Amino acid sequence: MAKLYAGLDVSQDMTAICVVDARGKVVLETSVATDAKSIGVVLRPFRRSIEQVGHEVGPLSPLLHEALLKQRFPMVCLDARKARAAMAAQRNKTDRNDAQAIAILLARGFGGDVHVKSIEAQRAQTLLLFRNTLARKIHELDRVLGGKFKQFGAKMKRAADGTPIIIWPARGKDADVSAYATHLLHARASAASERDALERLIQAEAKADPICRRFMTVPGVGPLTALTFRAAVDEPHRFRSSRNLGAYFGLTPRRFQSGKTDLHGRMSKAGNVEVRAALFQAAHCLLVCTKRESRLRTWGLRLAQRRSLTHARIACSRKLAVILHRMWITETDFAPN
Repeated sequence: MAKLYAGLDVSQDMTAICVVDARGKVVLETSVATDAKSIGVVLRPFRRSIEQVGHEVGPLSPLLHEALLKQRFPMVCLDARKARAAMAAQRNKTDRNDAQAIAILLARGFGGDVHVKSIEAQRAQTLLLFRNTLARKIHELDRVLGGKFKQFGAKMKRAADGTPIIIWPARGKDADVSAYATHLLHARASAASERDALERLIQAEAKADPICRRFMTVPGVGPLTALTFRAAVDEPHRFRSSRNLGAYFGLTPRRFQSGKTDLHGRMSKAGNVEVRAALFQAAHCLLVCTKRESRLRTWGLRLAQRRSLTHARIACSRKLAVILHRMWITETDFAPN
């Protein structure tokens, strides 16, 4: 029986489907509604012959991926950057051509399976995204308030809980500007209240998870860093080596080599931005805030003396990712069945 490969180009409303054989010959081309049941109906006649069903990473990918796996289709998720590079030679970019290109990539063995995170990891990432969004907005409001009040001779200071306080000059305050700022201050207070509520949920999630509790035994790692790392990795055994975590989260130097040219640049900054920021903050707490001695802190402080504190924080971030992954692997390898 000939082996077949199916490519799905998923959009919000419609999904283009293309089925090809091992030589790339088109067996079926059609479009259906973006629904796992409708896609399954089209692919069901080829179930015994289909080797892989591929689709790109996207907002709808996790839902369709899990639903089609339950229908016993061999699903593969492709890296969008690699798929886009392979499709760049197309004369016309259409959903039909994209689905055919995905199917041909699978037939040629260039699928490059991408891990699709579990529902629990997606839920945790959603919670973290909402909290980080509010935190960024609060920071933006603080910048606007602090910058504008300087024009009228006032200064912005912070209370013990971080709430901004406006200090007007001795000659008095500008009544109009003060009235304008009231609206921003109310918005900032509301956003801070909701951020604090989400942070309490994050702490509860981290404390309820045994893996996160073990992560938090590392100096500098708190609930936010533990849950962020837990949700981003999801399945620790998908990494062959713990050292791969540094490159996966963009904490290794960028390199360009061609002939006699061999350049080593700054951090690649690839992968999840939120994880990289959380690890960087944890490394900062380890080196600056935490007084508890450890081999990692001692090594990082020596590096800071030789190079700089920034270099030390980046290096400790990379080492923290390796340490957390090794702790996770050890926990799962020796967990009772």
